Amino acid sequence: MFGQITSLALVDAINPCTLAIQALLLSSLVLTKKRREVFFAGLLFTFTILLMYALYGFGVLQVIYAFGIESQVRIILRALIVIMAIVEINAYFSYKPGFASMEMPMSLRPIFKKATQSIDSIWSVIPVAVLASIVLLPCSSGPYIAALAILVNYELVYRIPLLIYYNILFTAPMFIITFVTAFGTSPKRVMDLKNKYIKELHLIAGILLIAVLFMV
Repeated sequence: MFGQITSLALVDAINPCTLAIQALLLSSLVLTKKRREVFFAGLLFTFTILLMYALYGFGVLQVIYAFGIESQVRIILRALIVIMAIVEINAYFSYKPGFASMEMPMSLRPIFKKATQSIDSIWSVIPVAVLASIVLLPCSSGPYIAALAILVNYELVYRIPLLIYYNILFTAPMFIITFVTAFGTSPKRVMDLKNKYIKELHLIAGILLIAVLFMV
């Protein structure tokens, strides 16, 4: 179970749209704020994403448990992982930005960009983070739902800590980007690296998903 949750969280963590959202936010802040403010705003943004995703996950687990559909979810789980693996590996060989590659849909990107540009204080990061947690769902819900389908089979004493563990791993790159940006690396550099290795990120995600398939 631990290996499954870890692999799925890593797939979510290296999703290019997660990295792009954090870099886009910090790019907007660097232009108008001091490094210290950028650092705290980045941490607040990431903590808010972590909290929102934990709440989403807990809500989904409650729904699955309440309706008693654990067995049906397990059947759907394997099919979902196969589809995600195919999409990720295909993105390596034939990359197309957007939902076709399990990334943020192109139609949603201007909405989030406009939201980040409207930030005028550290605390205004919170509503933008809440919006980002919703915008991220189309490109990151697959691995998360797969993880939740695994967690629902275990008792609450294991379920909640693993749910939190998943979300810490998922947001780890966002914390890292915040730290490196606060201490000198430009968000543009992060975006350039993401764009340079975007196909490789999708390939790694596909391989991890195949590994998960052999575990379930």
